[in-house]
Amino acid sequence: MVDQQSWGGVKRRIELPGGRQFAYVDLGQGPALLLLHGYSDTSRSFSLIASNFGGYRLIIPDLGGHGGSMPAEGMAVADFARDVDCLIDRLGVHEFALVGHSMGAMIAIEIAARRQQAVRALVLLSGSLKPDFGPRKDVARVIRALKDPLRPDDAFFDRWYACSRPVDMAFLGHLRHEAAAMPTTVWRSLLDALAVTDLKSHAAQVKAPVLCIAGAQDPLFGIGDRRALAVAFASVRSITLKGHGHNPHWESPGEVAALILSFLRDELGQPGSTSDLSAAPG
Repeated sequence: MVDQQSWGGVKRRIELPGGRQFAYVDLGQGPALLLLHGYSDTSRSFSLIASNFGGYRLIIPDLGGHGGSMPAEGMAVADFARDVDCLIDRLGVHEFALVGHSMGAMIAIEIAARRQQAVRALVLLSGSLKPDFGPRKDVARVIRALKDPLRPDDAFFDRWYACSRPVDMAFLGHLRHEAAAMPTTVWRSLLDALAVTDLKSHAAQVKAPVLCIAGAQDPLFGIGDRRALAVAFASVRSITLKGHGHNPHWESPGEVAALILSFLRDELGQPGSTSDLSAAPG
């Protein structure tokens, strides 16, 4: 198990153009695996699953406006993707597999469409091509009504972080504190950007093999989203996990890691060991 208290201490930082600080975690050695978290989360989103990926180099950023990374002027998927582009260029990573969760899955599609030669494989956890966050959506109304300062014990987070299976409480507690630290202006800007996101044309440009993993009880992205993803890519596998919600990598980290590792072995012949990870040198 990961020591949740120490997760923030392994973050590194670079300075993006314009002087913005951008935080990321860099663990292990081997083929690069870039992991992108969802709306309001941080790199911590992958802390429960990280130790399963021995033999890989895990690069896990805090996306702009989340955790230790300063926000960009825009909050569109393309704005987040540009920040990630800067990070992987700065790290000198030329090829990588890409895993994205929720909003991170949308950013991953954008990156895979643009970097067709660099992205070797794409894994989408609870993804969507065109999320429904319009004004009539209940979750959108609740987010627009949020007021500063947010508190980690706010009842909103009980719903926001509700899972279909038991999840480590220390992990969820840290996520609540990190999400509460985000100003409500950032919450609303993200919502506005996601409400007009449509990645159908980007998906058609993806050349890498794609694995889609979703929970059958996902309250945000449902069967329509899963069906759209299943036909959007040139090469795609789809797995729906019964009894799981929007966060399958929190709810069953070992099972989800095994599915990802099997996919990478099949498509790329990459390692599948489960030894512990340590911070990469440099």
